[in-house]
Amino acid sequence: MAPFALMRILIDIGRRSFSRFVELEAFDRSMALAGQAFATLLPLLIVVATVSPRDGDDLADTLIDSFDLSGASADTLDAAFAQPDAGVSALGVPLLVISALSFTRALQRLYIRAWRIDKKLGLRGNIWGLEWLALFIAYWSAQPFLVGLFDGVLALIVSLSLSTALWLFTPWLLVAKQISWKRLLPQAILTAVGLAAVAIGCAVYLPRAIATASDDFGFLGVAFTILSLFFAVAFVLVATAALGTAIVETGEDADHPDRVIAAHPPLS
Repeated sequence: MAPFALMRILIDIGRRSFSRFVELEAFDRSMALAGQAFATLLPLLIVVATVSPRDGDDLADTLIDSFDLSGASADTLDAAFAQPDAGVSALGVPLLVISALSFTRALQRLYIRAWRIDKKLGLRGNIWGLEWLALFIAYWSAQPFLVGLFDGVLALIVSLSLSTALWLFTPWLLVAKQISWKRLLPQAILTAVGLAAVAIGCAVYLPRAIATASDDFGFLGVAFTILSLFFAVAFVLVATAALGTAIVETGEDADHPDRVIAAHPPLS
């Protein structure tokens, strides 16, 4: 491919991505997703960790180990996200699942708007949301064990592969399988790489941020720091949705130039 042609393709992808990014109202949508994840998805994960903790650890212990916290900051995080001592009632879990569906609907709206799907899912969208919650909980529970079977570069490859699979299935499920896997693959790869970059940044930044926030503001500081992490994750999801659709549409227009001519007829 000639350098000029490649540059033109890259410019076209950038133009489409920016347009879709603005269309999605990216910053507002990222904050909405982060808030709903913090308010609805996180409590569900705490309950899941209560029912089947990893190696005897609850969610708070997992976060403390991941961020290498100690002292007052570890105590604050443990108090904020510790598993309930009284256990979980039979009514509590269904209520948490129903609450978590508000997050899946928000994620659903992101992909519907990103891919410009006209068909409304209605109440059936909740069924796909329940399937995604089951998929996500299975991934969240199994991923550390599977990655832990390997070391070094191989562990990174396995982690990225599992993440790519999750974010390939996520939009496919949430939009009721209306988009083919082939079209979703670039977005899934970009999402996995973007979230891996966030994880690397968190490993460097979050321990100090949580410790400082805990010392200065206690529980509220830790909560705000975790919410900031969710915003970074949500922003990656929105940005990669915009970029992924742009890449696919640019490739499809290149394969079918008649589409471009029909959309932009030449001046007479």
